[in-house]
Amino acid sequence: MDEAAAIVAARHGDFPEASIGIQRLNDYPGLATPADSAVVDFLRGLLDEAPLRKVAFGTEGGLFADRLGIPTVVCGPGSMEQGHKADEFIAVDQLAACDRLMERLLDSIAA
Repeated sequence: MDEAAAIVAARHGDFPEASIGIQRLNDYPGLATPADSAVVDFLRGLLDEAPLRKVAFGTEGGLFADRLGIPTVVCGPGSMEQGHKADEFIAVDQLAACDRLMERLLDSIAA
């Protein structure tokens, strides 16, 4: 906010009507599940392979963990090398791996 005020102040002489308004429309806490937590170990046990990678993008996972106290991990098919960028895609074999993960999760819950 201070930076916005400084930008406006610097140009006020030329543009006295100029302003910058900032309105927060959405907010959620970041997700910081420790790599050695029980929920991460549980998920690793369901995976064909267990790559662990922390990424910096928003999900509702932080709300579940922070506000509801639910141990949370966000995962999905595909690779971050192809995801969340132009021309993103998920390979068919990654979708099959996701199906296997979901089947193992359902079996674990049902047990």
